[in-house]
Amino acid sequence: MVSLLPTPSVVFSGALLISTGTVLVAYIKAQKTIHELVTKLEAARQRQRDDERELTQRSALDSLKDEFVSTVSHELRTPLTSIRGALGLLSSGVLGTVDAKAQNLLRIALTNTERLIRLINDILHLARMASGRAVLQVRRCSLPVLIHQATETMSAMADAANIKLAITPSASLVLPSVFFDGDSDRILQVLTNLLSNAIKFSPAASTVTIDVETPPEALIFRICDQGRGIPEDQLESIFERFKQVEYSDSRHRGGTGLGLAICRSIVQQHGGTIWAQRNPVKGVSMCVRLPRQQRTNDATQLELPQTSGPAAPPLIDARGPMPSLSDPRPFLRDRGKVAHQS
Repeated sequence: MVSLLPTPSVVFSGALLISTGTVLVAYIKAQKTIHELVTKLEAARQRQRDDERELTQRSALDSLKDEFVSTVSHELRTPLTSIRGALGLLSSGVLGTVDAKAQNLLRIALTNTERLIRLINDILHLARMASGRAVLQVRRCSLPVLIHQATETMSAMADAANIKLAITPSASLVLPSVFFDGDSDRILQVLTNLLSNAIKFSPAASTVTIDVETPPEALIFRICDQGRGIPEDQLESIFERFKQVEYSDSRHRGGTGLGLAICRSIVQQHGGTIWAQRNPVKGVSMCVRLPRQQRTNDATQLELPQTSGPAAPPLIDARGPMPSLSDPRPFLRDRGKVAHQS
């Protein structure tokens, strides 16, 4: 009787064939995978080379741009200063009287010249901060003294626009003990710039208020106006260079569009945060948060410097209810993004 069972040699040959086929399939798959990985690796390396080349080109362009802006600004500032002086002499009548039409033309020319000089100074200031040449002169600063100086500086502008400057009662309670480490000149620049913007875009007979809060390890001051406010979709972009809210009369109100960008740079240099928020009723609040460390030798009572100028703003609260600013993070989360966090 003939056996139908395969012989051991046949079984061995079949197993060997199957194993060889399996290994061959695995090898083909591995080769394919290796080829795909090599292709992806080469593509990634090419992208990296392209990115490095683009970064180098951008860095070179930024350097050229900064050098160009700095050179042009310096070359323009000197003749513009001379032009401003000459126009000032002409308009003052020192070199002879001029008729009303010529006087008006001189006034317009002088105003535009001063605006160009402010623009050039702002560009140079931003360029210095961007390059790291604007070094902060950090020392112990008193916030009430800086606010007092800022309100005195802006009082003439506020009086001309029939705007009241005020400090809230809550701020007046905490102000005497608010000290921090920073560059007083730069923070004063931030305060005066924010006050200037608030006055320019506030209606006559309204009030611009200053509020202060002192959460742990920080201080927050806020400039609140009663103007038309800022559209929700522009609360971030207003801190960009040359960005202004487009109102029909915005050009007549002056400004270079660089003030808030400078404020942001200064605040970020101090390790702080600046943001804008719409008020519940009307107007906008410009908020600044700075780090603060309390010291035992800080004065608990502060006597403001006596000056011959107008008195400090009255301690009134003309804002109505406002949300607390002890922690701006909920506000930032509600808007779905972090605003200028350092």
